Parts: sequence; structure tokens; C-alpha cells
Amino acid sequence: MPNRSSSAGLRASARPVRTRRGAAEVEQAISDAVVVELAEVGFGRLTFDSVAERAGTGKSPLYRRWSDTTALVIDTLEKLGMDPAGYVRTGVLRADLIGFTRYMTNTHQGVKGAAFRSLLGEAQRDPELLERFKAQILAPLFDSLTELLRDAAQRGEVSSKRLTPVVLEVLHALIVKRLILETRDLSTDDITEMVDQVLLPLVVSEH
Repeated sequence: MPNRSSSAGLRASARPVRTRRGAAEVEQAISDAVVVELAEVGFGRLTFDSVAERAGTGKSPLYRRWSDTTALVIDTLEKLGMDPAGYVRTGVLRADLIGFTRYMTNTHQGVKGAAFRSLLGEAQRDPELLERFKAQILAPLFDSLTELLRDAAQRGEVSSKRLTPVVLEVLHALIVKRLILETRDLSTDDITEMVDQVLLPLVVSEH
């Protein structure tokens, strides 16, 4: 089974050799190290020492910027998020639901996916972490999906009356379960099945 960690731009095992780097490079190395530490040992066992070692830097840059590991992880959450603008819509609802979900899958796999699952478990015990996780990770994903559906309603593909809060909540819950909580990456067949059997029937009115 191929190791997908390289596709996420992160190396899960090797610690980089310390070399002279600029501030931006050090910051990127720290962020990458946090993601891998979350995936490998979890939020509860992540420390400044372990992040500094994996990033190939001293602890001073961490202590200067973050008061504790919670602050460090919260600041790193943005790098785990998906950029909705990266998906170019086709203007056809079914194609966009499949394409957008595939795009989300591609940006939430490998080490990032493991970091997501780790944070979801730990965030339940840390109110601040949970709120930032919902605001920076989940909300942009859900907002983009809702916008996609509302655009389809304006085109007449679905009825706007079908886009109730309960229906949207069901769609969001399914996305979280299948996209983030699954330990394997979704295939195109998985995504197509989810769209055809659940997402479309929920929002398309029967004639």
C-alpha cells in the first residue's frame, strides 16, 4: 500500500538536519512538524520538544511565538484547511457534487487526514480548540457546499425549499463521517455512490 504522506508535502518519519534557514522556512517546517506530530502521537502528546526536533530547529522560535502547545496547534489549523477556491465548478450539480467532494478528499488524505481525526477526538475536551476547528476547518467546507447547492437552486436544478437547515445538516454530517472519520481515502466510486444515493435525492424534488 503506497505511503501518501509525501503527497501531503510532509515527511512522517525523517527529522530534517538543522541548517541556516529564513524565518518563513522555519515557520513552514514548524507547521509541517505539528501536522505530522498530530497524526503520529496526537494532540495530548505533542510537545514543543517533539515539534522542534521534527522541524530541525531550536525551541526558541516556538516559545517566542506561542504560549503553549494549544496555541501552537490552533495557529496551525489554518494550514490544515481546504481552500474552496481551488475547485472550479462545472455548473452542473451532479458533476460539481462529485468533483467538489473529490477535491476535498484530495486535500484531506494521508498525514493531513490522520491529523484531522486526531484533532476531532481531542477537540471535544478543549472548547477553544473545538471552536477554532469548527470555524477554520469545517465551516469553510460546509459554506462552500451550501453555496454550491444554492447556486444550483438559482439555476433551477433543485428547489430552494429543499435546502432546509435539517437537510444541510444531514449533508454536512455525511461529509464529515465519510471524508474525515474514515480511515481510508474515498475512491471515485465511493463518492459517486454517496452523491447518487444520498446527496442528490435529499435536495432534488421528485416530479
